[in-house]
Amino acid sequence: MESERFKKIIGENIKYEKESPYNFCDRWCERCSGEKQMRCLLYQNELEQKLVCIANGKEPDDPEIIAEVLKRQFENEREELEQSMQDDEIAFDDLAGPEFEDIRKHIEFVENNPLDNTAEQFCKKAHEFLEKTFHNKGAVKSEILNDFETIAWYHTLLPSKLHRALCGFHEPACEGDISLNDAVAQFAICKKAIDESIRALRNISQHFLDQRAQILELTALLHNIHSRIVALEESI
Repeated sequence: MESERFKKIIGENIKYEKESPYNFCDRWCERCSGEKQMRCLLYQNELEQKLVCIANGKEPDDPEIIAEVLKRQFENEREELEQSMQDDEIAFDDLAGPEFEDIRKHIEFVENNPLDNTAEQFCKKAHEFLEKTFHNKGAVKSEILNDFETIAWYHTLLPSKLHRALCGFHEPACEGDISLNDAVAQFAICKKAIDESIRALRNISQHFLDQRAQILELTALLHNIHSRIVALEESI
């Protein structure tokens, strides 16, 4: 059951999402709504990079052009960002004093959490599945091409988003609940990735009967991750 604290965070995140939607999305821009794209600074910046490349007769991902555009986009923020990174850089060995005990426990929680390991296990097994079916096949039937693309996209996104969520779930290193807000947002993205991946695997299984055992294993891992995410949310 959702606590009042969790409901409050959800409400706050709805407001934050309007200001920075890229913190609340799965980064699959071409599948994002046009309305959200227009609000997303990250999408607009990447679109500008592509347009500048095309205008200069280059490929949309030309590295030299993109580097120049990025330099201009961030020229006013670079010094502040570099200083912030220096201020936030804390070596684990420097946290020896008793006043850093909570931070040490937090870091150990993230590094040793079995949920993180399960997501990495799913990523590895999904990659093996894709290598055997999607990447090494001459052609995939059009009706399941989208499903394979879904697995390919989310199998790497899920562990990265889940790790970010775990980093913010216990927030002793920060004042307030801002890191917990971010954790809840990342958990929402993880659950979307899981739901979409399970749906895709279900469709794929109808065409790859000889891979049913592997598909069932991947599905079981996803259900396991989902149930533990819900348990963490309910503990807030």
